Amino acid sequence: MAWIEEARPHSTETVWNTGLVGTSVANHGDSLTIGREGGWAPEDLVLLAAESCFMSTLLELAREASIDVLGYVSKAHLETKTPRGRGPSIVLMPCVVVGTPDDIARVHRLATRVPRESIVAKLLNAHLQVTLDVRAVQPQ
Repeated sequence: MAWIEEARPHSTETVWNTGLVGTSVANHGDSLTIGREGGWAPEDLVLLAAESCFMSTLLELAREASIDVLGYVSKAHLETKTPRGRGPSIVLMPCVVVGTPDDIARVHRLATRVPRESIVAKLLNAHLQVTLDVRAVQPQ
């Protein structure tokens, strides 16, 4: 698309299709239908951004720490009704599977670094809540 002039690592363009739907294209060429009428709604995209950035950052930290992650799954939801008028928040519930009981504590320590190292977590700041579950299973 013509508007993306500089090669920035994270840039997009969005073109309105019809109604409340558009097509977004990332600078690397992948496209996604977005909008409240048949595409990914903006709220879905914010959840997906928070969830995937947390996952990517934690897995990268685990790799650097030589932790063998055997599995990862997560769930996220948008909390719109919050106490004391704090505004909406995103709740992430990741579950990480590792091979040893010692790695459980190591992953929990690494997870405390994610809010400082994940770009999306930094943007969301106090609007991001994470409930991490780490389990150990013996590889077969």
